[in-house]
Amino acid sequence: MKEWTTKQDAIVRELGHLGAEAVAAAIFRECGVERSVRAVEVRASRIHASLKVQQVCPECGVVGLRLNRQSGMCPKCTELMHLNEEIAFNEILQAEREEAADEGAIAGIRRERDKMRQRNSRLARKYGLKTRRERSQGEGDPSPC
Repeated sequence: MKEWTTKQDAIVRELGHLGAEAVAAAIFRECGVERSVRAVEVRASRIHASLKVQQVCPECGVVGLRLNRQSGMCPKCTELMHLNEEIAFNEILQAEREEAADEGAIAGIRRERDKMRQRNSRLARKYGLKTRRERSQGEGDPSPC
């Protein structure tokens, strides 16, 4: 029977929140000593270390806090995630607002519209067709047919 070392005791204290099986595996991985689950439980009892399995936040690593069911993170990390989402959405809104107020783009659209109006006016004059204004005024009048 091998004696317990201070390193093995430290592993029991540090990783106790993962449970006895995980502690036994960690001791074997780090120290090369195979300890049974029951041996880990007894040693934890003697050194007054808890082996109660507790939740760990995957983002910040805090142990023992209740994790948010939807995000799977602690309250602080969940709120930080929501804050980052709001910041990203704000950037999208700012970009859309700047795009809508872009004077160069508005001027280009206005030039294109003026060009089409001029082309339509020339076509109407050339072929004797009704203009837009004449068409909109004629819709209210009942036709004599």
